[in-house]
Amino acid sequence: MPDTDPDPNSGPVPNSGTARRDGAGLFFAGGCPRSGLTVLRRLIEPHSRVHCGPDTGLPPSIAMQWQNFGRELGPLHARDFDLGAEDMRRTMAGLLTGMIGTPLDQPEVEMLVEKTTLNVAAFEPLARLLPQARFIHVVRDGRDVANSLLARDWRDPQGRPFPHVTDTAAAFKYWTDLTGIGLAAERRLQARICRVRYEDLVTRPKATVTALMTFLGLKFEPAQLHFAARTIALHGLELDSLPLINQPLTRRRAGAGAALDAQVSPATRQRLVELGYGAPAGTAAKRRRR
Repeated sequence: MPDTDPDPNSGPVPNSGTARRDGAGLFFAGGCPRSGLTVLRRLIEPHSRVHCGPDTGLPPSIAMQWQNFGRELGPLHARDFDLGAEDMRRTMAGLLTGMIGTPLDQPEVEMLVEKTTLNVAAFEPLARLLPQARFIHVVRDGRDVANSLLARDWRDPQGRPFPHVTDTAAAFKYWTDLTGIGLAAERRLQARICRVRYEDLVTRPKATVTALMTFLGLKFEPAQLHFAARTIALHGLELDSLPLINQPLTRRRAGAGAALDAQVSPATRQRLVELGYGAPAGTAAKRRRR
C-alpha cells in the first residue's frame, strides 16, 4: 500500500510512514563517551513500551552527510535531478528511519531511544532532518569522565591511541567541547531536548527515570529499577562497562576523578560550574571526616 500523508487537519498519525520519516516516536540520546549512556539504556530498556538498543553509529553519520550534501551539492540536486531541499530531507530522513526504526513496527513498542554517544555532535542537524524527533543529553562530571577515558585503550584505524585516552588535558578538552555542543543544542531545541545527569541516575534513579519517562510521554514502570535481573546483549564500546553495568546503582559511582581536579583548565572549570559541578564528588564528605 503506498505511503500517503495524513489529513493535515487531523494531526499526525504516529504509525504512518510519513510521521515515522519525520521522527515520530524517535528519541536520540547522546553525550560525551563514558558519561553513562549504557546506564541510561539499562534503566530505559526494561520498559514495556520502549526499545533502547546498543549504539548504531548511524544517526550522526547520516545527519552530517545530509547537511554536507545540502551545503555542497544542493544546487546540483535541484538543477540536474529536480530534487529540492525538502525532497532531499525526506529522502535522507527515510534512509535513517528505515535503518533504525524497525523496532517501532512491533505493536507493543511506542518509543525508540537510539543511544549513540556522538549523537550529541549532531543533535541540531538531526532536529532539522527529523522535525518530530526529540533528544536526551546525558552529562557527567568532567573529572569522572576524564578519569574513565584515561583508562580506555581506544585507537584510531592506524592503531594509534586517541589523544583523549592518553592525555589528561586532551580528555578534559574532549569533554568540554562535546558538552558545549550539547548545551548549544539545548538552547536551540528547548522543549525538544531533556538533560539527564549521570549522578542523578545513580543516586536518585527512580525520580530521575520517572522524569525522563514523562519526557518520553510514558509512565515509569517498577521493572526499570530491577534491570540487573534482565539480561541484555552489550555490543562494541558498551563492553567497556562490564562488569559494573550489572551492579546496583550507588553514590560510590561518582567522584572517581576527584584527583584530577588540580589539572582542570579554566575553560573546563567554567563548564563544570555551568553544568552544576562544583567541588569534586566526595570532597565535602572527606572534609567532614577530618
